[in-house]
Amino acid sequence: MRIEHLNEKKHIIFLSNQKSSKADSPKKAVFFDRDGVLIKDTHYIKDIKDVSVLNGVNQLLQKTRDLGYLNIVITNQSGISRNFFSWEDYENVTNKMLELINLPNAINAIYANGEGPDELNSKNSWRKPNPNMIIKASQDFSIDLSKSILIGDRLTDIKSGEEAGLNNLVHLLTGKGKEERIKVIEYYRSTNKNLLLMDDLTFLIREDIFRE
Repeated sequence: MRIEHLNEKKHIIFLSNQKSSKADSPKKAVFFDRDGVLIKDTHYIKDIKDVSVLNGVNQLLQKTRDLGYLNIVITNQSGISRNFFSWEDYENVTNKMLELINLPNAINAIYANGEGPDELNSKNSWRKPNPNMIIKASQDFSIDLSKSILIGDRLTDIKSGEEAGLNNLVHLLTGKGKEERIKVIEYYRSTNKNLLLMDDLTFLIREDIFRE
């Protein structure tokens, strides 16, 4: 995957070497959080030895890819602004994750921001719960957000999907999911989106939320 640094290195995108599908008709996508959804959340991970892919990741990525979805990762990495790790550390962890997943072209892009909570209120902030990483991906890949899905373990993930206009939201108990489940349920009462509560990705493999 090739790497692009944006906005004075506050944002970074890993892009597949596949050609962009912008010229084609709008695509549907699955947006994944990273820590606690694709890999084990070890709290500000910086060492590749700590990278561990969670159960169901490979099977679900293969299923969604085969059904014609784009697989896109959106992740907050405030450890960078807090000086807990560097963009180089982040890139090494990301490359290790891709190596362990080992599915060619299964992930189309990875959008990340190194912003801290103090930058959340900026209209240009990519930090979730802002929807800007999803919006950017939709512009880059011509994605129909109304037909797309978000999978996360935190309320901020769910909010970012809701704000971006995604109609299908999935909350997992992995990562910070057990701590966040009550907040997610309470928030869902105020939105009209479809919310699916699952234990982990293995349960999603059998769900018919993903369609041709």
